[in-house]
Amino acid sequence: MNVFILGLRVTSTALIDDQKIANVLTESLPASDRRIATKVQLSMSNEHYVGKILTNLKESQVILALGPTRPTPDGFLQMQPMLVVEQDNWDDLLAVNLFVATGGLGPKTEETQLDDATVTNRSLAWQNEKEETHWFKLTAWDKLSTQLAELAPGTPTIAVGRVSTSEKEDKRYLNYGVDKVLYLPKATRSAPKKAADLDKGRVSPSALGSLDFSL
Repeated sequence: MNVFILGLRVTSTALIDDQKIANVLTESLPASDRRIATKVQLSMSNEHYVGKILTNLKESQVILALGPTRPTPDGFLQMQPMLVVEQDNWDDLLAVNLFVATGGLGPKTEETQLDDATVTNRSLAWQNEKEETHWFKLTAWDKLSTQLAELAPGTPTIAVGRVSTSEKEDKRYLNYGVDKVLYLPKATRSAPKKAADLDKGRVSPSALGSLDFSL
């Protein structure tokens, strides 16, 4: 499971495909001076109330969108929004950028030194309703870097942070900067042996039930 909350600007009005799915192209503000705008495709049945909102959106309109996402090979995000909020002249909405992703951690990686900071990149796997596995490459800094680097592979984890996009040689790369990491403590003996499936990114409900969700 993962849920993103993003402030977005509409860059292309809705196109309805053969399956009556409304698709709207949007983008978020760059998360920093070194990043570029993250492209987000919103997709929902045009018979759903959220889909009806999508079909009426206008180019350059600012919205707030909340829903599960998956990365695409070309460096975009695709979201099936559960909520879309319109607000005329609400430019501050573009500053909203939050993701919450849950899954099993991938193989361990070593911490690296970047200028005066310590950095760890670690993959998080999750599975959608079609049992397709997707991976988020998490980036954590300093204390969170050490925490993320030391967790065992397969650890059921919830990551909270901001999404951004970098560009190198005309190719886009999605970046998931971590502000908070919640995980199943090793001392918890009640967790099932298959708390997390490393290959599928599946997390047992009983494992998540013992997590502390306080931020």
